[in-house]
Amino acid sequence: MFSLSKESEQELAHGVLGLVENYLGARDTIKPRLTGLISAQVAMEELDIKYKTLQKWENAGLRRYQPPLEDTRKVYYKVSDILNFLGVENGNLRG
Repeated sequence: MFSLSKESEQELAHGVLGLVENYLGARDTIKPRLTGLISAQVAMEELDIKYKTLQKWENAGLRRYQPPLEDTRKVYYKVSDILNFLGVENGNLRG
């Protein structure tokens, strides 16, 4: 077993507190989605991807949702579908 100096212990505690604070801040900024849907634009922004990447994901099985109106072009995705597609299960990556 090893021991930390007081200074190292304080640095470690400060680092952990900073990580927890960042996590809580990020968690609080995510707005709840009543429908569970996210627009393609928001998905691209949140995931830092391009439209071509979304098209590739759709070709690989990601389902898109679109209103059944001819002049409506807005595309949506279920957040849960995206997470499943990316291999996230209950907030954890599948292994």
